[in-house]
Amino acid sequence: MLNSALDLAAQGWAVLPCREAGSTAKAPYLRHGFHEASRDPGVIRAWWERWPHAMIGAPVPETLLVLDVDPRNGGSRTELEDVLGPLPHTLTVTSGRGDGGQHLYFLRPVGQVVSARLPAGIDLKVSGYCIVPPSLHPATGRPYVWNDALPVALPARALAALRPAPRPRPRPSRPGSADRFAGLVRAVGSASVGGRNAALFWAACRAVDEDAPEQVFDDLAAAALSAGLTEREAHRTIDSARRRKELAS
Repeated sequence: MLNSALDLAAQGWAVLPCREAGSTAKAPYLRHGFHEASRDPGVIRAWWERWPHAMIGAPVPETLLVLDVDPRNGGSRTELEDVLGPLPHTLTVTSGRGDGGQHLYFLRPVGQVVSARLPAGIDLKVSGYCIVPPSLHPATGRPYVWNDALPVALPARALAALRPAPRPRPRPSRPGSADRFAGLVRAVGSASVGGRNAALFWAACRAVDEDAPEQVFDDLAAAALSAGLTEREAHRTIDSARRRKELAS
């Protein structure tokens, strides 16, 4: 394990020692976890002299992302490709558990990627760490194994599935009396994080007090969604504004 950890560090991978057995197997031995990972040969030697059988952990490099297929939680390569489309041959670690678990390493694209559309048992990692070969799986004693590939870019279909859903844009007010409430809609849509609920509540109260048409409340809800609130949060805040007037009556 020491020699393998040193070889990885020489190739540019930061590594850390992880527990090889027990209820906390795979957890870092280090107090600050993967944040203490190192490429320093002296540090690495000291770690494995202290914990000679430790598994090797490696933080996900900033240039890569990992699709973690975990069959124990229902993950499978087939279901992953049903969502992302066929995936190319790329740098892959196969788990020593022997159940088909894999870590698929891909080049990290520019921009945000999210796991919202991934099926159960599939995890997207752009931070944290993974166990790497030749660590021995604590349940089977068999080693994790690298394939012989280099990491490649995600196909267009896969990348599109991993992008965040676009925020809904506020619908323009219908011509007529609702136009005079456009300023309220703009104020909600431009509200900053931390002030979105307050802005929506203020605008909804104004709309309620002035007997605004229902379209205005729809527009306020859409603006709140575009500012980052969830649909539930937006409608709950608008309902609170309506109840405020009822209580005051």
